[in-house]
Amino acid sequence: MDQILQTVGREIAGGATSGGIAKAIMGLLSSARKWLGLAKVANPATVDLIDDVVEAKGACLVFAHHRGVIAELEKQLRRRGRSVVTVHGETPDRERAEAERVFQKGEVEIFLGSINAAGEALTLHRADTCVFVELDWVPAAMHQAEDRGHRAGQTAKGYHIITLLAHMPDRQNLDEHVAKVLIEKLANINTILDEKAGIAGRRIEGSDISVRSRVIAALMSEAQRTDVAKNTQVAAARKRARQRSKKQ
Repeated sequence: MDQILQTVGREIAGGATSGGIAKAIMGLLSSARKWLGLAKVANPATVDLIDDVVEAKGACLVFAHHRGVIAELEKQLRRRGRSVVTVHGETPDRERAEAERVFQKGEVEIFLGSINAAGEALTLHRADTCVFVELDWVPAAMHQAEDRGHRAGQTAKGYHIITLLAHMPDRQNLDEHVAKVLIEKLANINTILDEKAGIAGRRIEGSDISVRSRVIAALMSEAQRTDVAKNTQVAAARKRARQRSKKQ
């Protein structure tokens, strides 16, 4: 917190805009989250847990957010003699498909992926247990990742999701803060859905458009909402320009 306050002070003194200050703060938060993730991986209890899941179940899905955390976790798991495939943002499509194939065939024990890059277009129902070593700010990203194993073809009686949170008795850490944000976002989504009977499980159309917009806003990150708003404004400006040119 002290470092954030110092950064804000420097940015203000340098004449930074509110956007510049927000960007600097997010950079610090991202760095702090990465180091917290690395600290969790350095704790033997993290690898012990994954090791126990593999020992009992034969396979495990593991997700993290930062590339450095994924790399370090892979190294620790291989030291335990575990077979691992990884998928992250820079993994080519061919290697993604191969990672999916070897995991589903039982040729490796652990599928280790980034929450966003490995959260879509993969079927990994060989595992019935999913471990999150880090969190994402966006509930939809977490949900997409956990659903890689919880999908058609899953034969286990139950699907288990384990989330690892750092705990500091004397203070709230970033893990607890992100978890709180996720819970609040999910509560907002549930409240919105409960306002309109029958929305869950069907397409939202027509008069439901305001509800749909609010659901989308709750699911999106702040950056995504900003991008959508900018694109919408640009599209509207172009439409007005075309209409004026037609009148002329």
